Amino acid sequence: MAWKKLTQLRSFWRDRHDAYLLYKPEAWMGSDLRYITGFSGSTGVFLQTRRRNFILVDFRYKSQVREEVREGITVLDVPPGESLIQVLGDKLRELGVKSVALEGNAPVYFLKALRKTLRGSGIRLYAVSGLIARLRVRKEAHEIERLRRAQELTDRLFEWVLNNVRPGKMTERDLALEMEVWARRNGADGMSFPPIVAVGANSAKPHARPTDTLIPTRGVLLLDFGLKVEGYVSDMTRTLWIGRRVPSLFKRAYEVVLEAQERAIRKLSFSGAVPAKEVDAAAREYIDSTEFKGTFGHGLGHGIGMDVHEAPSLNPKSEYVLKGKEVVTVEPGIYLDGEFGVRIEDVVIAGSGENITGSPKREIIKL
Repeated sequence: MAWKKLTQLRSFWRDRHDAYLLYKPEAWMGSDLRYITGFSGSTGVFLQTRRRNFILVDFRYKSQVREEVREGITVLDVPPGESLIQVLGDKLRELGVKSVALEGNAPVYFLKALRKTLRGSGIRLYAVSGLIARLRVRKEAHEIERLRRAQELTDRLFEWVLNNVRPGKMTERDLALEMEVWARRNGADGMSFPPIVAVGANSAKPHARPTDTLIPTRGVLLLDFGLKVEGYVSDMTRTLWIGRRVPSLFKRAYEVVLEAQERAIRKLSFSGAVPAKEVDAAAREYIDSTEFKGTFGHGLGHGIGMDVHEAPSLNPKSEYVLKGKEVVTVEPGIYLDGEFGVRIEDVVIAGSGENITGSPKREIIKL
């Protein structure tokens, strides 16, 4: 039985077009091609017509594509020395299509080359946007299970960090590297993104990069990281205090962020539907009701799946209405420039409100 998502995708474009095209160029980070076809190689083209599905790859992936491709998709090899775009153009002519919906993230060079190949054929290309993203937003049971496995390994990595961080003896960069090595040695395909390891004032930068700053024997340590497992990813943030005598300002900021997160997570438990902006508001309005008003400057969260940032977005301007089975991050924060930042991030299933992140949130490393 062909994957039902193929049928759903076809329903998005068939009333206006004869075919749909998705191109994944070399080194393109998005995973739409893998999502719809199962193929994990670095480049390829997915072609869908009213009755058939095809994937085109070059000779490098001749064996791999046949091992990975989903049922119901025919493989079209690009012979050595021939152009993928030329083979694609010949196939479009052979199929007799005249109107093709081309996914809008295709690079300009591909568009120009395909138009040149199709010159004189009468085949016209029309840009469409986000069709596969619409399929990805609500997760299937097997996807949620893979997200759980990615998070379970991430929780183990956090436990390892708590037991192996060496304040005063290692830098932010050292810890980030050791985390990546642990991930590879323990079954992850890699990190979801370059991990954020930030201490002291660096933790007030939401997208801080690890530096050669020494992890202090007393102070703030913020960790934002995730792992990729079986094609799906995790994302988690924990803010720690190293040493005894926790300052009252840090303690108060931490309690406010934690309460804001808990309010938002409660909003994700619903039957029916909830606007994404209302989930954001549950956290944002609470933070703004405290002495930390105006210190939470980014969106509350985002979808997560095969990529670490997917639809939907949880922010004040989002027009998306959550219907259930969206898997999203919930990550409110307070950032005090020049002092410290606090962010707590978990992954939650919308509708059930289930938090699949198992790591503790109140850790102090006592020395």
